[in-house]
Amino acid sequence: MAKKYKILSISDYPILRDFSPEKIKKEFSDIDFILSAGDLSNDYLDYIFSILDKQLIYVNGNHIYNPDHNISFCKNIDQKSINYKNLKIFGMDGSPIYSFKEHQYTEIQSFFIILKNLFSFLIKKPDIILSHTPPFGIHNLDDPIHTGFKCYHFLLKYFPPKLWIHGHTHLSHHHEIQESYSNGVRIINSYGYKIVEIEV
Repeated sequence: MAKKYKILSISDYPILRDFSPEKIKKEFSDIDFILSAGDLSNDYLDYIFSILDKQLIYVNGNHIYNPDHNISFCKNIDQKSINYKNLKIFGMDGSPIYSFKEHQYTEIQSFFIILKNLFSFLIKKPDIILSHTPPFGIHNLDDPIHTGFKCYHFLLKYFPPKLWIHGHTHLSHHHEIQESYSNGVRIINSYGYKIVEIEV
């Protein structure tokens, strides 16, 4: 029997700081869990987690803010999968390389990360992929830093999830919707926050 999940996805812009804790509780009390697609400070993730008291699953972006702030109670899935509420969620952190700091990767490095997880995908493909950077040619900008990874199309072709959530590409306003489909996969830019529903 299929089950529906309601997800609060966040990334890049901490817009919910503008909401009172009471408003956050009222607006998002019915979500099942939280996904963060990166470039948000650890203290912001702690803030959202503490108010909603819902599991928060995250990947790191190419910027790490307040890294010393402990968020061990959240689940980091950089370069690995997690099984949560009968959902398999796979995470890919970082962006294309530009300053040779952590969480920046070449195409070859990114593809190697995928290959390291290949056995897991063969057992069961992901239901959700959570990445900071989108696939190449989807929700990209006209600069090398915000060009997606070509190797992500390997996942779209051979292990297509039901849902792919990403960050990294900034929008003009957090209310703006950027959503596409590729090989039947729903791909959503999580900039600011989005409410996403999935049925598995």
